[in-house]
Amino acid sequence: MATTTRTEATSAMETVLVLHSLAPLSLLDDLRAIFRTVKYHPIQTRDGSISPTQPTAEDYATTDAIFAFTVPDELQSPAQTPRLKLFQVCSSGYSQVEQHPFYKAAKEAGGAGIAWANCAGIQTTTIAEHVIGTVIMLLHKIHFLYWAQRAEQRWVSPREIGGFNIQDVGSLKVGVIGYGHIGREVARLFHAFGSTVYALTRNGVPTFEKGYTLPGTGDPTGSLPTKYYATSPYSSILSFFSACDVVVNVLPDTPRTHRTISTDEFKAMKGNAIYVNIGRGTTTDQEVLVEALRVKKAEGEADDATGTLRIGAASLDVTDPEPLPSSHPLYTLPNVILTPHVSGLSKDYWRRALNVLKLNAEKLGRGEEAVNVWSGATEGVKEQ
Repeated sequence: MATTTRTEATSAMETVLVLHSLAPLSLLDDLRAIFRTVKYHPIQTRDGSISPTQPTAEDYATTDAIFAFTVPDELQSPAQTPRLKLFQVCSSGYSQVEQHPFYKAAKEAGGAGIAWANCAGIQTTTIAEHVIGTVIMLLHKIHFLYWAQRAEQRWVSPREIGGFNIQDVGSLKVGVIGYGHIGREVARLFHAFGSTVYALTRNGVPTFEKGYTLPGTGDPTGSLPTKYYATSPYSSILSFFSACDVVVNVLPDTPRTHRTISTDEFKAMKGNAIYVNIGRGTTTDQEVLVEALRVKKAEGEADDATGTLRIGAASLDVTDPEPLPSSHPLYTLPNVILTPHVSGLSKDYWRRALNVLKLNAEKLGRGEEAVNVWSGATEGVKEQ
């Protein structure tokens, strides 16, 4: 392997190497307005297909920016990419990158002149709409109605779906864990319905929104929550869970967040509360969640009683593992809506992702800091 040294950054970002498939391909024309050379080698695709042409060592050595889901296996050292200034991950998550030898080698070399950025912020509307949609489905038992009509071909009685006990979205107290781009858009939509919004953050105080933001979305000043809860002391976390009718988990996958929502948190929740996870499946103790969803209300017990481990329902777009084994009980629980990690997908995804790439290329070309550059510090929940 050649041991070339990294050249000094130039003012222009001339070449980009796109390693993930795009749709439509006309999006490549947009990149040509920013980059003199656009190389398209989609070795990373959602369907597992393989590009007929693979990037060469020269492609890596002459590129200023890479657009990919993760680092390709053939890259092991920053010496292979002497001109690279920007590695733009095309997803909001980046744990798949941090474990790669190339990333670790770059960090050990003091960064090696590479800005590592993700695409957080491009999925806010899509995921927030998914949250609102599935919560409404659970409140109105639409998933049960669909099953009864399709599987049993029968007219369901109003009593079976709650009748006059169905709760309006506007009367809900909705708690958001992880008040970033997605959490703020979830808060904005629920607030528009009239819901009361709470937020659980590390410091428990309002903050300004940072990073890439879609126009007209989110909560720029952090003013929508009626109340903020801090993650310390631990009693504050339990107070948050007990106050909510709906808990929306937007936490990333980090060592701090691993199975951070478990027995104590579910016990603190109301017996008829809804748990939504669109963050990562690893943040939740899934076995305890299944148990909480199976617990039946005791005779004479209030619907919203706490301390019983019983919760009302769950909307889960993420699980642990993924894909979930076909024998897993989450597939058959009647109070669960399970989706295969698709809440962030839309026809606008790749256009928005490339907008982040173009913005960062322009910023770095002007000597400015790129947006969505991660530092490794993430938000956890449980701090006992």
